[in-house]
Amino acid sequence: MVKTRYSLATGLLLALLVAVGSAGAAPPRQSPEPIIHVVRSGENLFRLSLRYDTTVAAIMAANGLTNADTIYVGQQLIIPTAAGDPPPADQPSPAGDGTYRVRPGDTLSQIARRFNTTALDLARLNAITNPSTIYAGQVLRLSGAAPAAAGAKRVVVDISEQHLYAYAGDQLVYSFVASTGAAPTYTRTGQFYVQSKIPNAYGSSWDIWMPHWLGIYWAGGSENGIHALPILPNGGTLWAGYLGTPISYGCVVLGTYEAASLYEWADLGTPVTIRP
Repeated sequence: MVKTRYSLATGLLLALLVAVGSAGAAPPRQSPEPIIHVVRSGENLFRLSLRYDTTVAAIMAANGLTNADTIYVGQQLIIPTAAGDPPPADQPSPAGDGTYRVRPGDTLSQIARRFNTTALDLARLNAITNPSTIYAGQVLRLSGAAPAAAGAKRVVVDISEQHLYAYAGDQLVYSFVASTGAAPTYTRTGQFYVQSKIPNAYGSSWDIWMPHWLGIYWAGGSENGIHALPILPNGGTLWAGYLGTPISYGCVVLGTYEAASLYEWADLGTPVTIRP
């Protein structure tokens, strides 16, 4: 009898707690449903991340991808959607010159929503090739009317000239003879930026060391960049005497002194234009 009385009391108490909890608690928040996208010709994860207001990393994680360059036409991708939280009321306003300085934790999509624009527009305005890699302290233009920062650094590689130019604003800082990729590993043209800096990077595919490495874009599972003449395992210098002609495996190669100067001068995020 004691056991039956205890069970009845417990049941009444639980019923009362459930009723009170249901009356006072907010309904559970529904997680946004993922989108299934069928890959079409010419698409890549970067374009899809901008289209669906998410990130390349989020799409890769949702689909178990390890290489962003290996999607194929007809592939079905899960596109995770953002939670859609509104930004806090104390978010900073844009600077008076129409720019915004990135804060820790910011994403391009959050900034775009905050200032009533799109991640795609911000990426185009700021020559951003990967929206997942903006960094704290980076200054973003918010509209086409915003002037470029005075003295802003940028690098231009001219493949036809086999030459590299570095500018601070409109002022030419460096002008170096360079070598770009030889067939079949041609250097890619387009708008990039310095996404990594390594004092002496190792190229495992060729067993070479590449001093003063400035990574600028991914080509399959390898990063291509700007660096000094490579060093062979025996201490010799690869491609010495051939600067000014296409010789590399896709990277932009400079003389040792020139690469060291550019490495010290360039910052992470410095735009890099590679033109035919």
